[in-house]
Amino acid sequence: MTATELPVPLLIARQAAATPDATAVLGPEGELTYRQLDQRARAVARELAAAGAGPEDTVLVGVGRGADWAVAVLGIWYCGAALLLADPATPDERLRTLLAAAGTRYLVAVDHAAAADLQLRVGTELFWAATTDAETRCADFVPARPAPGALAYVLFTSGSTGAPKPVAVGHPGLARQAHVLAERYGLTGADRVLQFAAPAFDVSLEEALPTWCTGGAAVFVADNMVSPGELEPFLAGQRISVVNLPTPYWAQWAKDVERRPRPLPVSLRRVVIGSDAGRTADVRRWYGAGGPPVTSAYGLTESTITATCHEARAAALDGAADDDEVIPLGVPLPGVRAYVLDEELTEAADGEAGELYLAGACLARGYHGRAALTAERFVPDPFTEEPGQRMYRTGDRVRRAADGTLRFLGRADDQVKVRGHRVELKEVEAAVGALPDVVDVVARAVTHLGEVQVAAYVAAAPGRTPDAAELRRELSARVPAHLVPAHLTVLPRLPRTPGGKLDPRALPEIAAG
Repeated sequence: MTATELPVPLLIARQAAATPDATAVLGPEGELTYRQLDQRARAVARELAAAGAGPEDTVLVGVGRGADWAVAVLGIWYCGAALLLADPATPDERLRTLLAAAGTRYLVAVDHAAAADLQLRVGTELFWAATTDAETRCADFVPARPAPGALAYVLFTSGSTGAPKPVAVGHPGLARQAHVLAERYGLTGADRVLQFAAPAFDVSLEEALPTWCTGGAAVFVADNMVSPGELEPFLAGQRISVVNLPTPYWAQWAKDVERRPRPLPVSLRRVVIGSDAGRTADVRRWYGAGGPPVTSAYGLTESTITATCHEARAAALDGAADDDEVIPLGVPLPGVRAYVLDEELTEAADGEAGELYLAGACLARGYHGRAALTAERFVPDPFTEEPGQRMYRTGDRVRRAADGTLRFLGRADDQVKVRGHRVELKEVEAAVGALPDVVDVVARAVTHLGEVQVAAYVAAAPGRTPDAAELRRELSARVPAHLVPAHLTVLPRLPRTPGGKLDPRALPEIAAG
């Protein structure tokens, strides 16, 4: 079995055997060597396996960022089970929904108190294991070898039907992704890679797994809400060499170093950006400040995170006329096929607009327990002779240049990106519409102060005049922050045409504040 085929947990176990004393994790709680990470993960795996967890079972990763998260992830895989990636701080009602949809009966928490608290919040007894188990010598526990196509993790994304969609990602796609990106970014055991993404965001796996498969150290920042200027001393002090940042955050950094010129951390050799569209103007600013090379990554949870990359080189900007131009999506990674298709699923000519479909080894297995939804979005691939191949409809409109570079044109539906999160407006409407005093709601994407935001307009029940701020507070207790509209306007009724359709032109402008 080649390195590209060996499942990620076995690659990490192999690395732990090869470099046991090298640093694997640096976090607020301290440092873990590869030996310590491996042993603690085996202890977690032993407890989960004793409780019955195994292949195709999902286990809630009930810990926050840091060393315990690393132990939980590897321990779940060592027992042969799959991760359920979710933020432990998610509102209780939402967490119960995710556990039920994923059929989760197992949990990894920091300790007994944390496990008891999570079980109380979700109202369900779960079999659990602790990342801080006192007995960590489990050398006799042999990590499970995932079967071909076995489930690696489940991650929920926003759903157009109003319910979150559980994306099921298999080990083969994850192994390919870790290998390809480690090679593309030139990762070695000397690298110290920033762990910045939220633990429930799949980019967190993209930061950690290629790093651990090549013997480097994943360095967790305690707070990923700090400003770029506040992050710089941490990068310099920890000698970080590679960062993977949300595009809006990096754009903020580029603007800041243009306003306040200063040397950037000398250890930083590569910046990866993604989760949103970037602009040429910010690339100019970044390289003008002496920043290291920037790779713009594009992908979706359904494509096992990154599917295409574009190297935003400074030389390529010479003579560029439009500073507001969107950074290209780039070209597919090895093992990924990208099609630009019209409504009849016919390939568009170079330069013509079409919808992007992705295919190949990158694809997730589908939506966990949702066969009909899987069949709707993962359709047969008519462009290959290999039987059983599928392609995923991304909903992104693109055009392909003569050199194969894909350029983003916009969405083909009403999905938007909010702080890097995919948000379906229908899910926002469903969440707002479930509030007691709301009888009608519509959500729209608006651009406010240069940022794409969600605005919701609601009609209240007769005789009720709910306060918009109170509705937002109530909603915040039910759903993640990215599903809470930035603007919420209460109206006597929503403007509709005689046929009952919403009249968007009659909606009031959002408040300037």
